[in-house]
Amino acid sequence: MFVPRILSNLKHSPTRFVWLQMTSFLLLSNIFLTSCTGFFGGEARPTATATPSVLAPSQLRWCGSPSMLFRDEGAQVTPTTTATASPTSGLTPIATPTITSTPSATSTSTGAGTPTPTATATVAPGTPTTISDWSVVESNLGFTVFLPSKLPSKTCLVNAQATIHDPIIGGSFTIGYLLPDHSALSLSEAPLISQNISFQCNPSSSVKPQTNATPKVGTASPSPGATQGSPLLLCSGAKDTTNIVMSARGSTDQLKQIFNNLQPHITWIPSS
Repeated sequence: MFVPRILSNLKHSPTRFVWLQMTSFLLLSNIFLTSCTGFFGGEARPTATATPSVLAPSQLRWCGSPSMLFRDEGAQVTPTTTATASPTSGLTPIATPTITSTPSATSTSTGAGTPTPTATATVAPGTPTTISDWSVVESNLGFTVFLPSKLPSKTCLVNAQATIHDPIIGGSFTIGYLLPDHSALSLSEAPLISQNISFQCNPSSSVKPQTNATPKVGTASPSPGATQGSPLLLCSGAKDTTNIVMSARGSTDQLKQIFNNLQPHITWIPSS
């Protein structure tokens, strides 16, 4: 009975559900990314051709085989109208949009006043499908994706996932990078539903700190040793109507700099 009670509480608290879903996925992603050091950690031998210190995300390479999964959960929100009694007047509509998991259309009256229409959004179940076109996913997420405009040149992209038409959170996007020092940078984004939009970080105890340096994203010359022993931080904040949860190693100030430099509408899929 304990588990159903937790699920019931999460269903009626979208903010807690979104936060739990985003943070849990990021923690699992970081464990996966750090474990990939042995597979993706081999650096290419230096060549005579000089390479830029930073690159646009689309200029990066995949760490291994391309790994992208875009899903359409198929849930459609359909507005309906129900009639409820208003004790204050007989003709003034009461607009209180809500999300319900099953269709409903009822008319009730308490005897106090004339029943007035109440707007209700009903989520109809659908059939989950896989999408291959990122442009279709992006236009149906319900929020704007924010990403770094530049990353260290030896960074590689591990994976990316997105979901649209989810019956609870609508849309979500998660992406994970492996930085040159073999630490992970992960971003998980969803529609903003919380009133707390200030940037804040908390240490994650799931992964032990490593002594490698974490390069500053977007800088021309990362400083080795600047973040030795830095903990893995889980940070959250908001940009416009997008809730962003970020996981990386470094100080709060360094991660805040990365967060502040995130830009919308970045082309992120590697071209090769």
